[in-house]
Formats: sequence, structure tokens, C-alpha cells
Amino acid sequence: MELLVKNTLSYLKVIIFMKFISHYPTFLLLIFIGCTGVNKSTDEETELLSCPGTIIEIDTSRGDCSVTLNYNNEVTITENSLNRIITSNNIPNHDVGIFGNVSGAINPNSISPQNGNYSISLNPIKNSESITLEDNGPNYSFGILLNGIELDPIAAEPWPHTGRPGSFPDNVNWDWNLEASMVDIGLDCNNAHVQPTGKYHYHGIPKLYLETLVTNENQMLLVGYAADGFPIYYRYGYSDAEDINSEIIDLTTSYRLKSGDRPGDGEIAPCGEYSGVYTNDYEFVDDLGDLDSCNGRTGITPEYPDGTYYYIISNNWPSIPRCLMGTPSNDFKIGG
Repeated sequence: MELLVKNTLSYLKVIIFMKFISHYPTFLLLIFIGCTGVNKSTDEETELLSCPGTIIEIDTSRGDCSVTLNYNNEVTITENSLNRIITSNNIPNHDVGIFGNVSGAINPNSISPQNGNYSISLNPIKNSESITLEDNGPNYSFGILLNGIELDPIAAEPWPHTGRPGSFPDNVNWDWNLEASMVDIGLDCNNAHVQPTGKYHYHGIPKLYLETLVTNENQMLLVGYAADGFPIYYRYGYSDAEDINSEIIDLTTSYRLKSGDRPGDGEIAPCGEYSGVYTNDYEFVDDLGDLDSCNGRTGITPEYPDGTYYYIISNNWPSIPRCLMGTPSNDFKIGG
């Protein structure tokens, strides 16, 4: 009997509530909106309290490549008994974004011809340990493509993201450097921009340059040389590194985004969830993919049938490798 009364009362309450909302639907809507707003505000406040520092959001927007330069691309590649010698005016052979002191510019520096001279080893030797491109700031550019444009993936954007090179604050933390391809540093569709000297350079995958090459997914594509002299290929390689007759595959990196939150306090280092906006948001996992920590491997290629160590520009992070397995030429030294 008691159960019946309770069920009957519950039924009557439902009927009364249904009649109420049929007459006052707006009131019910306001209730739901109000509750949602309160929860959202609470979540945002909790995030701010747990991470009081500046949180940098991902920005992968790129400027349109709508400008055809008035300069011609000039590059020569020669060899002597010891070195491969590349001379370049560092003018790309494709359209670029809007640069310079003009309306709509994504970077205030104008592109101008350079006198690039690079001498790299013709017979590089793989070392037991790698050399990183960044050492309390950009240390080396990674290499140069066959069109004479440098690959320079490291940005000078350390925590706490104030000041410029030469005037960074005392608490600068290079362990947390912004990832050039994940923030707005004025890159065009080729993931490139211009230094104050007028030098155009790539920070990521050079989209239009790759489109100028005759390529398909059934061949390895040589696109340049690293600062240590080892060759650079784009994406593809043999499934069996030692078998030129094996299937061509899209080689995978051995890096992944870290899970969880950064260990920083928002003052001496960034906090917040690992998002990929910092280089240190990624971690190397041995044998996760086909490539090593420098995004390379040893194997046979069409240009090196006896085998060589080579690097890969990959579609996934890090895209351009962040370290070198050989000894780099000082011609790629940044600031040197």
C-alpha cells in the first residue's frame, strides 16, 4: 500500500510538471541555460586557478602565397673530392606570402637576394650521439633543399615569451620553446617567413616547393642535404630499408604528444595540458615508428644503392628533424 501511494504521488508530480512546462517553456529553457553557464564559468575559473600563467593557444593559420617575386631563383650544386658545395641567392622558385612594409603583410621583413655559400661533407660519418639544433636558442639550421632554401625549424620563442633575441629576460626558459609550426609567427603557405636580413627560410613542410617536383607515392624523393651532408628525403621509403625492391611506404616518426599536464607553475615554466604548442610537448618513443630520434634511418636509396644514413621530412611531428647524426658544417651555424 505504501509503495502504491508513493508511485501515485510520483505520477501526479510528473503530470503537474508536464503541465507547468507546457505553459512556461521559456522558464525551463532559462533554467537549463543558467545551469550550463554556471558550470562553464566554474570550469574556466578552476583552469585559471590551477594554471595562472599565460596559456598559448595553437594557431596553424598561414598567409596566402599570392606573390610572385621579381627575383629569379639561382642555385648551383658542385662537388670536389671532399665536399658538396651549394651556392644560392636564397630566392625560392615558387610563390610566397606578402612580406615587407606593405598592406596585408604577415611579416615586416622583405625578401631580398642573399649570398649563400654552403660546403658540406660528401662522405659524412654517422656519430654515436646526435647534435641538437637548439642549445639555449637556435644553434644550427637543419639543412638546405635543392632549390637553395634553408630548413630552419627552431623558433626563438622561449618561455615566458617576452623580449627578443639579445634582450630576453633573466628568467628565460629554453626548455619550453614555442613550436614554430603551431603558433602565429607570420608564416606563409610554405611554412616560411623572412629574417630581418631578407633571407627567406622554411620552418616546416615547404608545400609549393614539393609541388614543383615530379613525385608519386611509388618512389623515394631526394629533396636536399642536411648540414652534416646526409641526404634528405620526403616522406616515403622502402618498407625493408635494405631492399630496393620492397614496397614504398609512408615512413612514420617515433614521436607522440605527451599526455596529461605540463609540470610548470606558470611562472618559471608553462602549465596547462600538453597541446603541441611547445616542442617539449612531444616525446620520443623508441621503435614507435620507422624513424629514429633525428627522424632518420640507415638504408638503401635510389641515389645511394650501397646504403646511407638519411633523414625524412615527415607529415607528422617533427616534420623537419631537430637533430643531426653527423657533424654539421659551420655554414649552417646560426649567428656564427
